[in-house]
Amino acid sequence: QAMEKWDASGGFDTKGSGSAKVHIRMQQRNGRKSWTTMQGFPESVRLPKSGRVLQVDFDKILRGLKKSFRTNGTLIQDAEHGTIIQLQGDIRKEVAEFLVDATAIVTKDMIMIHGS
Repeated sequence: QAMEKWDASGGFDTKGSGSAKVHIRMQQRNGRKSWTTMQGFPESVRLPKSGRVLQVDFDKILRGLKKSFRTNGTLIQDAEHGTIIQLQGDIRKEVAEFLVDATAIVTKDMIMIHGS
């Protein structure tokens, strides 16, 4: 019976994260410098075929983003907003494309690009 409860909660979690949005914003620093911030990632993802629930490896995503866009970035742990990925430069559209194509954690309709 405990397993049935677990399966139900796993389904519920993915249902909740499916409707959640990933927000991509540009934040102005000084002069021409800016940050690109992403927040609202699901903490765990359920695999479609096996149904296994895996934790999202934010370090790996950040490493991929930094390598492909040749920029620096950092992970910020926030109590209210969860894990925030912050990258140097205004690369909102490129990041959205990368998240959909390379990671496949989020879909195109889950992404909200602000200020573009």
